[in-house]
Amino acid sequence: MAKIADSSNGRFTVEQIVIEIERRRGEEREDDDLSEARLRSGEYRALIDGRPDDDPDADFVCLPRDVPAVFDDLITDVRKVTRLREVRALYGFTRLDGGVESNLCALSATRKNWLPAIQVIGEGIFIAFDRQRLENWANRPFARERARMLKVVADRNAAEYGHPPKHIDIVEVALHTLAHIIIDQLSLDAGYPAAALRERLYVDDDMAGLLIYTASSDSAGSLGGVAAMAETDQLGNALGEGLVRLSWCSSDPVCIESRGSGSDALNLAACHACVLVPETSCEKNNSFLDRALLFGTRDGGNESEGIFSEFVANAIGA
Repeated sequence: MAKIADSSNGRFTVEQIVIEIERRRGEEREDDDLSEARLRSGEYRALIDGRPDDDPDADFVCLPRDVPAVFDDLITDVRKVTRLREVRALYGFTRLDGGVESNLCALSATRKNWLPAIQVIGEGIFIAFDRQRLENWANRPFARERARMLKVVADRNAAEYGHPPKHIDIVEVALHTLAHIIIDQLSLDAGYPAAALRERLYVDDDMAGLLIYTASSDSAGSLGGVAAMAETDQLGNALGEGLVRLSWCSSDPVCIESRGSGSDALNLAACHACVLVPETSCEKNNSFLDRALLFGTRDGGNESEGIFSEFVANAIGA
């Protein structure tokens, strides 16, 4: 292993090589196809582990940063991703049933051993959250009721289009909504158009995190403005301002009281005046969003039930 590490000219340590070998052995023991869940799990581990900036030719640099003190009860890790590489490959297409892989049309009449793809270089911010604390919040009556409301609509759409029922992870919905707030705030603070930013969510039973990044084939992917916002003071200020600003929507109370909006009514409290972003920036086509999960609602005494309700109340009160 030491010889392999030496031959990499310092790009990889022995420990990193051993971890990668074990990971690949694990994949070989399972099925041959790399599932989306396993791919995201590997990305999450890489982001948590980080990668120092010790090679000018490296395509992934991920540096730890301190968590803003005001959010340290919820956020566990912050990473400044100064360089990342994204490869986008086209392996099928569909016109009517977006996101349903079983209905994808093949790109060619015969199977090929290659796919059309592009490689883009970018930067970003990664934030990891306390999964157990979010799980405790998700088990409260308010969060369970919001999950039930989304589940009813999702099941109705699944039956209408002939899709399998969809599991609703209310923690994922909450972090998805927060990702949109961060994108909106970074478009103001970092000087990027919202359409140049993208989200990637890492949520399952063991992880809770999000990556906001820019990966563009033009100069917008390498300006450095997004990664610079990962510094502790800048991130704390941006998160705080974005949460306070979007705790109110110009369409309230209609927006916050909505029980179904957006495409196929797959959003609750979300509209173009608050958390909707350009669809190229969103993994889920601007669906499964609910601002009330972050800030609570003003009916039924639920003002304090949102994840950031207390923070917003203190910030406005100050």
